[in-house]
Amino acid sequence: MGIAAPVVKSNANNSWARIPSRHIYYYRSSQHNDRWILSFAFIFESSDPVQFAYCIPYTYGQMQSWLNELESRKYTFFHRDLLIHTVQKRRVDLITIDGSSDTFQGSKKMIFLTARVHPGESPSSHVMHGIIEFLVSKDDRAQKLRKVYCFKIIPMLNPDGVYLGNYRCSLMGHDLNRMWRGPSEWAHPSIYAVKSLLTQYDNNPQAQTVIYVDLHAHSQKPNCFLYGNVSVTAVSLLFLFKKLFKNQKKFPFPVEEKSTSRQLWLPQLLSELSEDYSLEFTQFNTDVEKAGTGRRTMGELLSCLCYTLEVSFFSYRHVDSSGNGIQHCTPYLQYKYEALGEAFCRALLNFYEADCGIREVLLERPFKTFLPARAQKSLKKQARKMIQTVMIK
Repeated sequence: MGIAAPVVKSNANNSWARIPSRHIYYYRSSQHNDRWILSFAFIFESSDPVQFAYCIPYTYGQMQSWLNELESRKYTFFHRDLLIHTVQKRRVDLITIDGSSDTFQGSKKMIFLTARVHPGESPSSHVMHGIIEFLVSKDDRAQKLRKVYCFKIIPMLNPDGVYLGNYRCSLMGHDLNRMWRGPSEWAHPSIYAVKSLLTQYDNNPQAQTVIYVDLHAHSQKPNCFLYGNVSVTAVSLLFLFKKLFKNQKKFPFPVEEKSTSRQLWLPQLLSELSEDYSLEFTQFNTDVEKAGTGRRTMGELLSCLCYTLEVSFFSYRHVDSSGNGIQHCTPYLQYKYEALGEAFCRALLNFYEADCGIREVLLERPFKTFLPARAQKSLKKQARKMIQTVMIK
């Protein structure tokens, strides 16, 4: 996992810092039924208050103040709307960033982003903060992004959970990221509203949703990485063509590239732009326990690419830039989360250029290597059934 270090902030140092790894102890305790114990040493240098946290906080009030400040800048391309109120009547904000005069002029291409469905996953808010700050900046690449894409952003899906200090659930005790298949308008209003909005855009011939990404934080793996979906139909086609053209070394047309490789563009481009992105942890799965999530549910309903972006609560591993192959483990701080947001935006611009044929994406690995073993086994089984059905007909 890397360095799993809590953060600390005092009056003397007004920014959050990681507790040094040499001061952290993780061990089994015979006094606690052989459970694992995390403890750390800290020297209080004065009587001033000191705050400790699992990860760098990002509160509902902090977000509201920042969105108010963004509104006060009077950007012509920035719009803030109230999507819906939560159960406790807190705002669920919908941010639109679009540099064109008409949102859906000429079949406008859209990027839809959401974050903080799990209230304890504050790193996702810091990454989203970096995304939005870059998109509204004067950077040439940001200006181009605003022209080629319309961004629809929900920066906080679970404001009640964030305000109450919950780690994973909503006010009602529900994991909102398992409610996407059948959300309740009353108990899960933000999920209900976002799902309806995404479906509405997908059915609008003038709006072409290209990518949907839900931002999360990961407690067990370092770095950042993407989870994607697997199309059983696409995999079945591959098996079918391999069967029909088994004596040929090459298919008569690039079916694998058409059906699967485009999903790898964003992970590959992000890995080229950010030292903390991990292709090793990038995965396309069909895990049962992930059913009902935003990525899986909307991946079945929408015609666009759907991902989950995960970033570590704690640290990332990266190779030394000197070229000697030595790996380092670096703690995540607020600026690095925000830098990941900027890198993500730059990757989206490169994705647009690849989509237009301006840029070529050189993939390091074939799609099947991103599938876990159990997913490959399950997909092969489903593919054979579909192939049998096709062959019978």
